[in-house]
Parts: sequence; structure tokens; C-alpha cells
Amino acid sequence: MSTSRSERHGQHEVGIVSHEGREFAALGATIHGRDITAYTKLADGNIVLTTWAGKTMLACRSEVVRRHRDGSLVLVFRLTNGRFVVGYALGESGMLFRGELLTGTTDDEARRAAVFIANLCAAFDDEDAA
Repeated sequence: MSTSRSERHGQHEVGIVSHEGREFAALGATIHGRDITAYTKLADGNIVLTTWAGKTMLACRSEVVRRHRDGSLVLVFRLTNGRFVVGYALGESGMLFRGELLTGTTDDEARRAAVFIANLCAAFDDEDAA
């Protein structure tokens, strides 16, 4: 039988799976400075960011800037006062999101930054796959 849980350590989450008497741990959702790692969840037609354990971290207006054939997404989350969370997700629901908090920027600048981050993340993913 397998069980799972998560633990918080400051701004970092660790996801832990117990299986056949052994525990496996991996870094979950984190916030480090302006960098954000989270997971996507499709809720009422809108994408929100959650922790590994499924708790909502960010539920605000989201925009899919680009959809790629492999299912990955370039995303912009609009906050107040010219702030955005922009980045790249491997899919709409239950998938890893990597991004960054931007301040004092316009919608177009946020979209361009999201595409830039997505290109970097996709390059890392391609290297890992090779």
C-alpha cells in the first residue's frame, strides 16, 4: 500500500510517498525570492496554482499565452498593481509549473517574459530527456 503526505519547511514543500516500507521524497511547491515552483489545477475553466499536496497557492485571472503540441503551456497570472506571475507548465492540471513574479510591468511585457521563461524551461526539459 502507498501513502503520500507533504511537509512544509519555510517556503519549501517536500512531497513524500511511502511505498512498501520505503519513503521517497521530492521537492514540491517552493517560493524562493521571485522564483515559483508549483502545480497546475484546472478549476472552473481557469488554471490555478497549487502545492504538491493540492492546496491552492494562487487563484487569480490566468491567461494561456501559448499551447504547445506536447500539452505544455505558457501562462500569465494577473495580480494587482502591475504584478504578474509568469511561466511554463507541462499541462493544465496536475503538472509542474515553473515561473517568476514580475512587478511594474505591462500585459505585453509579462507575456514576452512568460515566453522567454518557457523557452528556457523547455530547453532544460529537452536536455533532461536526452
